[in-house]
Amino acid sequence: MKYLFFGLSLILFAGCNKFGHVEFTGTAAGIKSGVFVIKNLRDSTLYGENIKDEKIHATGILPKAGYYTMDITDDADKKSYEVHYEVYLEDGKYTIQTAPDKTYKYPKITSSSKIQNELSAYYMLVDQQSADAHQKAQNMAAEVKKKTNSSSAAQYTVLINKLSAAEDKEAAAGFSAYKQFVKEYPQSSISAHLMSKMDYAGKPVEYYDLYKTFGAEAKNSDEGKEIGEKLGHLVKLVTGAKSPVIVGNTPDGKPFDQSSIKRKIILVDFWRAGNQISRTNHQDMLGMINNIKNNDFGIVSISIDSKADWWTGAVKEDKMTWPQVSDLKGDDSKNAANWAVDKIPTYYLVDGNWNIIERDVQLQEVPLIVSRYLKKH
Repeated sequence: MKYLFFGLSLILFAGCNKFGHVEFTGTAAGIKSGVFVIKNLRDSTLYGENIKDEKIHATGILPKAGYYTMDITDDADKKSYEVHYEVYLEDGKYTIQTAPDKTYKYPKITSSSKIQNELSAYYMLVDQQSADAHQKAQNMAAEVKKKTNSSSAAQYTVLINKLSAAEDKEAAAGFSAYKQFVKEYPQSSISAHLMSKMDYAGKPVEYYDLYKTFGAEAKNSDEGKEIGEKLGHLVKLVTGAKSPVIVGNTPDGKPFDQSSIKRKIILVDFWRAGNQISRTNHQDMLGMINNIKNNDFGIVSISIDSKADWWTGAVKEDKMTWPQVSDLKGDDSKNAANWAVDKIPTYYLVDGNWNIIERDVQLQEVPLIVSRYLKKH
């Protein structure tokens, strides 16, 4: 694999405002022939060079200081794949040292950049605590892919469960590493950036506790402000919390009355007439209404539409016999904002007192969750 990066670099940077000169030198241990590439966050190649006899050397002009991706590939290893490392680049020199046969680990990067040094410290913690878990998850994923066609349904279920368990361990180890980083670097400016790439919505209470320990620079960054606002809202939507009030009217123009829903457990469906997944899922929900023969289960659908005829037309087409409501504000819907709906469809399960049972539930999991809940209540 050889690339003529010189010409590509000239083309890409001809129209850019030059920010600063950056130089990479170092060693890609064990790689006799390979490729070193720098990409922007849109995955567009900026520049790079071929690796020869383990030596890395590349130079270029940055369009701006910021986060980029560094890719290293080994030509000799036919089973290899590009390894992507996040880096923070600004004017200066970067010395890189990869670990032999462990390209999945973050390389040692020496530079004068404070942000890059903090980034290296974080990824080193991640490697210390989750590299083995990551490798096991990767191996398990490869095994699932290999055995998918040759496994029975029962065998495939076992494989998927093992993969899920391995991924859970990897996620837990990664979160532990992040907590340690925030503790060791309380004033780090990159804490919010790192959190922005994590599933903080899945553990809002834990992440909000960490967020509150950030220094002013991290909190006041664009990413920090966005995360703070989202987490401040999400912590009010945890299991057991009182759900937000639903605003809007039913299709006949009457205000929606939540107290009129007399059920022990309620599926709250956020949808839009123009969203095909929403519309398809309504057929599954019809099946739930018919198959869960229990008056203790109900559904309320909240449309995030802005045009009444689109909304009511879809309700009729989908044969939705359960309660419907919309404030017809579209993306500006108070319901979407209050329930932290950032994708369509989104589903909640609440109890008869409108306390949250589960947020952002997967529709296919609803029958099992409902069954278990009703057995307990």
